[in-house]
Amino acid sequence: MQKFLIQDEFGRPHELLGEEVVVPGFEEIQFILHAWLYDKHGGWAITERSSGKRITSGKAGTEHLAREQLERQLLVHGKEALLRVLGKGNLSS
Repeated sequence: MQKFLIQDEFGRPHELLGEEVVVPGFEEIQFILHAWLYDKHGGWAITERSSGKRITSGKAGTEHLAREQLERQLLVHGKEALLRVLGKGNLSS
């Protein structure tokens, strides 16, 4: 586990404890897998570092599916759509 400093959509800094997820074709975008309060039992989320936006999430115990779910989301929507949603801020490369 590593510590990552991110900014939310309001520019406030937040620290996340998690691990980096690299997706082929999206190497310039830094994704972080971390714990998240998915429901009252907890879970996980993958957040894009430069924007602080959550890309995908799931229930505790399904972390092994996180990368697969992220790749599926990226395949469905594509890089251009993702970059539009993330905004024009600095990439986390």
